[in-house]
Amino acid sequence: MAGEETLFCAFHPGTPTALRCNRCGRPICIRCAVQTPVGYRCRACVAGQQAVFFNARPLDYGLAALVATAIGLLAAPIVAALGFWVIFIGPLVGSLAAEIVHRLIGRRRGRWIWLVVSGGLVAGLAPFRLPLLLAFPLFLPRLLWDGIYLAMAISTVIGYLRFWR
Repeated sequence: MAGEETLFCAFHPGTPTALRCNRCGRPICIRCAVQTPVGYRCRACVAGQQAVFFNARPLDYGLAALVATAIGLLAAPIVAALGFWVIFIGPLVGSLAAEIVHRLIGRRRGRWIWLVVSGGLVAGLAPFRLPLLLAFPLFLPRLLWDGIYLAMAISTVIGYLRFWR
């Protein structure tokens, strides 16, 4: 069409485009466009829409840290005695911690709750394993089982609190 002006991306000023965000109307290039079920949107609009789903309060993060650390402290002696069986105990402890925290904070969702709960489980195991870390060469097999336990527990927490809930 004659008289039509060239649009440039709002985020990449040197990139010409004919595409606009269907929410805010900003011109966006294909690198900035995010396909949604209702059309293309800019990353800023998508981020703003996603933020609506996270409603956790600051106190929820502190509560999650305390509860996860307590569960980690309770599970640490059990993990120390089990060896191979930690591959079954890890997911159990992770799902237990995630479910308790999720219910305790009123089923609110937080962007970083999964990270806080994972850190709490690590902090709960740390006091029992710090002496082993100082004598590292002698206790390498024990530390490997602890690493497997943490990997299993943390992956369960991530799956439960970040992706499933």
